[in-house]
Amino acid sequence: MIQEIGPNHPTSLYIYTDQNSYEPLARIDKRGNEPERVMYFHTDLNGCPEELTDANGKILWECSFQLWGKRIHEIEHESVEQNLRYQGQYLDRETGLHYNTFRYYDPDIGRFTQPDPIGLAGGFNLYQYAPNGLTWIDPWGLTTEKLNPNEILVNPKDVNFSQKTINSAFDTPEGKRNIQSVVNDVRKGNVKVTDFPAIRVVDVKGQLVVRDGNSRLAIARNAKAKQIKVIIETDVGKLRDFTGRLRNNGLRNTGTTKIPICK
Repeated sequence: MIQEIGPNHPTSLYIYTDQNSYEPLARIDKRGNEPERVMYFHTDLNGCPEELTDANGKILWECSFQLWGKRIHEIEHESVEQNLRYQGQYLDRETGLHYNTFRYYDPDIGRFTQPDPIGLAGGFNLYQYAPNGLTWIDPWGLTTEKLNPNEILVNPKDVNFSQKTINSAFDTPEGKRNIQSVVNDVRKGNVKVTDFPAIRVVDVKGQLVVRDGNSRLAIARNAKAKQIKVIIETDVGKLRDFTGRLRNNGLRNTGTTKIPICK
């Protein structure tokens, strides 16, 4: 949902947390010649809206849900209708079903009302939403995605490398590829850096340094990507490995900003 227009509804523009996300961040309403009204979403772990507030933090709408998205209690503090539900879903108030692009979802039973259009490629249970409604999403009604609450998006320029060299062959689901060809695909928009597995980083006195994922970071930097997924490492054993890698590369604890050479 990008924009909503209707005779009895203001023109609403939806803004999401990032360009690849279905988690709502804000909504901008415009009615006739009235000033624009900006409202902000407050979501659950899975991206489902729980509150809508104005710029001053006043709650305009709120709703509590059961695990699979069934409404428990909904309150409109002002005449603001809010129909976004699980990521990618829109509530049809006449039927109570959630429009999910390729299918409809029934929150009362926690299942889709039609079988999966992609068949068994989406899983053995053709009507299942996800294994867990809190940590999995299905924004298209086709296949699930697992959420990782520890993942954050950062600018690749804010992360330092922990190696001076990297392998020129980059592992992909289709097999090994020359790293420069992957960079070219990212530049053309054929590949998204945010679709890569999150790189593991260590916070060294406020400076993020790669523990695992130097090649992914190098691709992001060379392709001038704006964001990359990272997970901050807390495993003590992995931190020892990180320290050893820096030492073997003759680098300081804060790593280096210089992009590694491909070998």
